[in-house]
This record gives sequence, C-alpha cells and structure tokens, in this order.
Amino acid sequence: MTTAKAINCLITSASAKVLLVEAFQKVLHPLGGKVIAADMDTQCCAGHFADAFEAMPRDDAPDYETTLLDICQRHDISLLVPTRDGELQQLARLKGRLAALGVTVPLPDASVLALCQDKKDFQAYCLTKGFPVLPIADVSHANAFPIFMRHRNGTFTGGGVMIESLSAFRRLGVDIDDYVLQPYVTDRELSCDLMMDFDGNAVQAVVRERLKLVNGESWRSQIIDLPEVEKLALDLASGLGLRGHNLVQFFYNEQDGPRVIEVNARFGGCSNLSIQSGLASPERLVALMHGDDRARENRAIKTGMMSLRYATDRLIMPGQ
Repeated sequence: MTTAKAINCLITSASAKVLLVEAFQKVLHPLGGKVIAADMDTQCCAGHFADAFEAMPRDDAPDYETTLLDICQRHDISLLVPTRDGELQQLARLKGRLAALGVTVPLPDASVLALCQDKKDFQAYCLTKGFPVLPIADVSHANAFPIFMRHRNGTFTGGGVMIESLSAFRRLGVDIDDYVLQPYVTDRELSCDLMMDFDGNAVQAVVRERLKLVNGESWRSQIIDLPEVEKLALDLASGLGLRGHNLVQFFYNEQDGPRVIEVNARFGGCSNLSIQSGLASPERLVALMHGDDRARENRAIKTGMMSLRYATDRLIMPGQ
C-alpha cells in the first residue's frame, strides 16, 4: 500500500489566525506534514504557533513573487491557504507558477475575485443572475434615509456606516460612484461558510448567525439550520466558480428571506465555528488532495453550537 505524500501547508497573511493554523496542524501532523505561517509582521501571533514562520514583503512589492516562490520551494509546500482579501487576486495570478512547483491554491480566476471585491459590480452580477440583494437607495430623496454606505472596494477595511439623513449624507461630499448605498435594515446577519472542491463543485455549507460584532468580526456566533441559505450560498459559489473554503454574508428576515451582502473567497474570522461544528474544511481539503472522494459527502452538523471569542496573550522573550 502506497503511503500518501505528506502535505505542507503555507498560510499567508497569517496575522492572529491561530485557530486556523491549529486546525490545519491537527490534520497534517499525523500525516507527517507541517504548517508554515507567513506575514509581513515578524511578531504576528500565528507565527508563534506554526511549525515555521516566514517574513513576507507587501503583496505589491517587487520581490513579493520571488519571495513567495522561494518559501514554497524551501518548505516543499503543497497547499497554499490565503486569508486576506488584498492578496487574493495577486495569488490567483500566480497559480500557474505555483502549480509548476506542485502547489495547489484553492482560488478562482483573478477576474472572479475582482468581481467579488467590487461591491457595485457584484451587486449588478447578483441582479443579473437572479440572486436576491438589497436595492440601491435613491439618495436624491430624503425619504430614502437612513441608508447603509459601504465603499465599493471590498479590500478596504472598516466596513460600512449608517447615514441618518440626506443632509448628513451631503455633508460627507462623497462620490456616489465609489460607494454602494442601500436601505438601512435591522435584519439578522448571517455568515455561511462553504466548501467547494478544487474544480469548483459544491461540497457543503454551514450557516451561522452573527450575534455580536466587534470591528466587523463576529465575536459571538451560533450555528443555525437554514437550508434555504445553504442552497443559495452554494448556488452562488458554483456560479462564480469558487474553490476551497469561502464565506458568503447575508441579511435575513422571515418575510423577505436571505439577501446577499458579499462573498469572501477565503476563510473568515469566525470560520472556526463552522469548521468545528462539522464542516471540517481543512480536513476535507487535505483529503481531496489525497484523492479521497469521501470528502465530498455531507457531514453531520452540530446545529446550535456557539462560539464565544475572547482575547488572550502570548508571552514571549524576543530572540530566545
């Protein structure tokens, strides 16, 4: 019987994504594999938990590509897991060169990522394809307010803001072409973690409700059973040709059902809840790399499981 090749995984922009590092270590260590963390910040938390750490330049730096390829060669990387929106298109454009080194990057084409990261273009795509979204607010009328305003560039941080009145909006002096302007709603906010295989075929989705947000990330979430949202997310992901682990966000109320907010073609800040509830995407991605088609079978999901996030400290002595 042939032993499966050990898989080494590189997690880029690892930052404080310790739980993601540990999730892949749990899968790879028994198989003889390792997890390497990479980031611009040489003291990032994830680097202190990974099996090795590599410093990376900015993704727009002249030496970004050569540094990344060198890391993959030196560590015999088989799987590259990106985690930050701003790096996705660059990595998608490098898939060919990485594949030549034996590195799998579970990303769609760069053009798909550009579509998902331009909120205006993505809104138009959803309308064209029949996926439900909130309408665009006509901000020339006072009765359109309050509205929710988000920059169209999805790689920008900071989320959106609620604007209460037409006069408040005019004082901002913004170019409306740079923003998505939608009615402000008080719907439930849902995140759907979903897994696709490396050919863009749907595998499984898990829905969690975002119960408490801190700086745009969910610090309290709960797994819920909403097959309607799971199907919508998988249909959207299939149409886009997404790969690997992805995140789709929704507004939801009983009368209107789910309405798509955005797609993030990467692991999310609270994806660990979905992973631990049964989605098990790190395990299943590795299984697919080993040719195990059982990874495509639906898993039992622990509906009702909650995630209560908190901050903790990692104490180190630099240089030791």
